[in-house]
Amino acid sequence: MSGVTLKQLEYLIAAAETGSVTAAAGRLYLSQSAVSTALADLEGALGVQVFIRHARGLSLTGVGQQVLADARRLVAGVDDLKNSAREASESLSGRLMVGCYSTLAPIMLPRIIDSFTEHHPGVDLSFVEGSQLQLEEQLRNGSLDLAILYGYDFNRPQFPRDFSSHVLAATPPYVVLPEHHKFSDNGALTLQQLAPEPLILFDLPPGGDYFLSFFEAEGLDPNIRFRTTSFEMVRALVARGLGYSILTQRTNINMSYEGRGFVTKPLAGAPPGLNVCAVHLSGVRPTRRATAFIDECRGSLG
Repeated sequence: MSGVTLKQLEYLIAAAETGSVTAAAGRLYLSQSAVSTALADLEGALGVQVFIRHARGLSLTGVGQQVLADARRLVAGVDDLKNSAREASESLSGRLMVGCYSTLAPIMLPRIIDSFTEHHPGVDLSFVEGSQLQLEEQLRNGSLDLAILYGYDFNRPQFPRDFSSHVLAATPPYVVLPEHHKFSDNGALTLQQLAPEPLILFDLPPGGDYFLSFFEAEGLDPNIRFRTTSFEMVRALVARGLGYSILTQRTNINMSYEGRGFVTKPLAGAPPGLNVCAVHLSGVRPTRRATAFIDECRGSLG
């Protein structure tokens, strides 16, 4: 690390995120020459080419992708060091980037964000939504500090070995039916009852595999009519009477965007509820900001 400075790493992150020296200089309030020189010096100190220069700006080399991930972790660690030095004031500051599985985000995140920003106004909190695989990749490349994900379990560890997780809550599966379905007056429904009916499968990975595993465990073949990666599309198709579905996350409104209603029923013999987990890279100590966010999640969801 001789010859590598924190400022060079910050310039690297800005250049990678903006895609050009000009844009990075604008973000950093520096001259283009200062940023360009710092990046060249960094590549010289590391002994590798981090960026490919072209007419449209900059793009990262394969090695540069790893350098960027490490740079983000180092800068975040320095930010956490600064926060630790200010513990006496009991205040937190700095950047925190959180990812959330897309169906969980609109149901859980607003209350958590509202409470967290009230308790820690100095933290620059941002969030992104996506699928399980997208968010896992963003954790690996250092663009996320932590992610809120379902702990899917198909008789194997819930997450890859390079992740650590903290259980926040559990969400049991349930059945969604059209308002006037023949089972709408029943109590809990079995998979044997449901299997012949047209299924609207929520298929945002790994959700589809999770729901289909219910039928596989009982030796049943579901009658899949439509697949969709949209939580609201599932509800809209069910409300239209086009089939039933099985979901895990609940809302307080049993109505589609079109204003059509649906009913929910317990799933008899359902497996244990999915765990909602806060996930971060193993071997990387979470920042105090990330730890505070996990504590806020536990308080809000508990």
